[in-house]
Amino acid sequence: MEYLYDRTANRSNLSSEAPQILLRNGLTIRQILHIIYGILAFVSILGNSLVFAIITTHRRGKMLQSSNNLLIASMAMMDMMTGITIYATPTFVFPAETYPYPKNPSACEAFCRIIASEYLLFYFGFGSVITVTAIAVERWIAIAKPLSYRKIMTTKRVKIFISILWVFCLFISVDVMIQIKYESNNTIPCQRYDFATRQPGTTIFLLLEVVRLFFPVLLTLVCYADIARRILCPSKVNTLNLTSNRVIGIRYKSKRKVTIMSATAALAFISCWLPNEIYFSLTALNQTIYDQTTIRITKSLIILSSCLSPFIYSATNEEYRKGLRSLLSPLWNSISTICRFRYQNPFPGSKSKSMVISTSAAAL
Repeated sequence: MEYLYDRTANRSNLSSEAPQILLRNGLTIRQILHIIYGILAFVSILGNSLVFAIITTHRRGKMLQSSNNLLIASMAMMDMMTGITIYATPTFVFPAETYPYPKNPSACEAFCRIIASEYLLFYFGFGSVITVTAIAVERWIAIAKPLSYRKIMTTKRVKIFISILWVFCLFISVDVMIQIKYESNNTIPCQRYDFATRQPGTTIFLLLEVVRLFFPVLLTLVCYADIARRILCPSKVNTLNLTSNRVIGIRYKSKRKVTIMSATAALAFISCWLPNEIYFSLTALNQTIYDQTTIRITKSLIILSSCLSPFIYSATNEEYRKGLRSLLSPLWNSISTICRFRYQNPFPGSKSKSMVISTSAAAL
């Protein structure tokens, strides 16, 4: 997160600090960044909306009976909201200097602390991080405790966990909100100030980082490492159970496929988030300097993280591919019908070529 604000250079955000170098196509690096952020946000909104729609509508909503799908649906909603937040946050898609800030001072201060501070962005982001960990734990139970899985991972418990998570995330990013303030006499009214490099800010920041990122990531990696060990080197007891009971064997293979999908999505997500959080942790400890190029790269990775999961689900899981086809088939059929009609009758009100030929043949 972008906790440092250098008043001497009047720097307030990564996008507005991008070099104004004119490229051959007439665009500046800053304008290209805005375009990239806009594209990534759109892909995030569209892709995660499709994932959520597939889970809630495919097979008449039966996918919602799975604990894994409930968690994925919650994460898809958070990632979709991340994309929407990117459009609403100054400096990402729209420049901070020309952003239409609220005119009312109280409303503008609330806007600065909730939206411009990127509080919402990290609220949904850290929510996704913890959801990834919850999916990892759920997958570990499915592989390590297959006979007890349904008793432990009930849909009721998962729904309660998701509800608590959405509330819990309100508090784990509160430090983002307090490191920005409203200045009415400034062109950019939302200004950041130094928080994490001074006590008690450093301690608060590092403790929150452990709770909201480093511990969840560690737990996720431990779960998937143990899952990999169990899959690659199964015990004799598990092998005997799987071979002797055909139903258990089929369920185990299905769970293994879902686990591979979840693990792939988790590793991609973690890979996008860790660079930014490690960099700002080192910055808070004064172990590295505040570099704008690094900031642009790490922030872009965070935004990219909200786009990857839908592609991974579709690439690694047949159920999601079927759901996507069933969801998009009506739209595709409508487009095909319109295209065929336009081809047969390119000019409205005139007879198509086939109709003219048939009419001429009848006259002869």
